[in-house]
Amino acid sequence: MPDLPSAATIIQNAQWALALLGLGLAGAWYFAPRCQPLRRRPARVPPWSADVPDTLLVGFVVCLAVLLGLSFASTVTLRNGLTTSDGWTSVIFALGLHGTILATVASLALYKRSVGEPLPPAGSTPPAPLTDRLLLGAAVLCAALPFVFAASYTSAEAMELLKMEVKRQDLAGFFTTSSPPLVLISLTLVATVLAPLSEELLFRAGLFRILASFLPRWAAILVSAMAFASLHQSTVHFLPLTVLGVIFALAYEKSGSLLVPVVAHGLFNLNSILNLLAGLGT
Repeated sequence: MPDLPSAATIIQNAQWALALLGLGLAGAWYFAPRCQPLRRRPARVPPWSADVPDTLLVGFVVCLAVLLGLSFASTVTLRNGLTTSDGWTSVIFALGLHGTILATVASLALYKRSVGEPLPPAGSTPPAPLTDRLLLGAAVLCAALPFVFAASYTSAEAMELLKMEVKRQDLAGFFTTSSPPLVLISLTLVATVLAPLSEELLFRAGLFRILASFLPRWAAILVSAMAFASLHQSTVHFLPLTVLGVIFALAYEKSGSLLVPVVAHGLFNLNSILNLLAGLGT
């Protein structure tokens, strides 16, 4: 009886299958005649229509709230004697960062609406059916994978050529060691739900649209993608995350729905976690 394939082999084969599917989807989007009207359709994402004072207010309040959230997280970890090697420290800081962003933006949106000056909507109205947006998010993930893989390979080769050390991300380490199951579950929920919501709200619905109001479209996409990549503080992942940010911005722009990049982002993080659990990736 032949040996059963290992989990690493199964996941690696699935990666290649998804990447090939993604190449097919990307090729269809750019070359299939039926997709040309959709590709040439104007952007559906609502422009950032808030004035400069409102924009500065949103930016200031979000930055201040994030600093306070991270300070609170630091206080909690110190009082409980947690160190950076403890998985709960990462959970608490992730909640301090992403939870604060979501709570602050939601509070600002409610306040501005209550005074009759609502913030610019994040998506087009009426939205596409929920099923369509979920499927499109999954398709965006598949289409992104081959380009992210190519960027990852290029980045790793460049760092090796320059003799730069490739360091594993702190969060990645918890999925490759014997961390408590509750810590892994908490980190997975943060990575697949909380982080995609807050980061897409911040970088796509916020920064990308704000930059697009006074910069050329390509510059707004690239700068917001680079800011997104910089947040993760990883040299080897900067290029692939920039590529991912560009694709998420294009998907958001064309679909007019923030849910599309949120779903793609969550699935991408889940895919990364599965790779780590199988002993693949960094």
